[in-house]
Amino acid sequence: MSERGIEVWYREAVESFIEFARTLSEEDWKVDVSCNPGWTVRDVLSHVSGIPDDGLAGRTDGAATEPWTASQVERNAHFTVEELLERWESQYAIFGQAIAAMGEYRPPFDCHAHEHDVRQALGRPGNRDSAIIDDAAAALITGFTDLPIALTVEFDDGAALDGGDPDADTTVRLATTRFEIFRSRLGRRTPGQLRSLDWSGDDAAIDQVVGAWFQFGPSEIEIVE
Repeated sequence: MSERGIEVWYREAVESFIEFARTLSEEDWKVDVSCNPGWTVRDVLSHVSGIPDDGLAGRTDGAATEPWTASQVERNAHFTVEELLERWESQYAIFGQAIAAMGEYRPPFDCHAHEHDVRQALGRPGNRDSAIIDDAAAALITGFTDLPIALTVEFDDGAALDGGDPDADTTVRLATTRFEIFRSRLGRRTPGQLRSLDWSGDDAAIDQVVGAWFQFGPSEIEIVE
């Protein structure tokens, strides 16, 4: 996995989101986001820009819970889009340093995931070969060590990553893309969508991996992008 680190990931995720956000129309901000039920594109901005604002202000009780994220949407509703973007631009560097010092990797991956949530909602796919996705896929393949299964993920460019228990007698293979790893592990797929990917190996072992796959989620509706 890349050693570029959390601070770099967060800077790149924020700058990418902000660059994309500044291309959106007034109507775009009102669109419902299927990946984040109950939120509009504008609500997603309130959340991702609200994380560093909360963190730097010490409002961290219940961090990452639904009430905490809902409070960001509510508290930031009266700001204009540009005000939120400018505030975020003024805060993300110091916040990135803080989360790097804590070893907290979730904010950069969450931010980049939400960019793709918005892209999916607006039918504007893109930015799927970002360095963040490459690094996130590598990070997200690790784990599954509680399963007596070795996992190999083979990518479309010929590279491969291993996870699970390397000493296990049973091996499961998955042929997919880094983008699919990023989206599915962070809960943007249903179990059925995940199971329909190009798996090989013992069916019962595959089902065990699928059951342990979702770091968040899974989605209750099929997300197509």
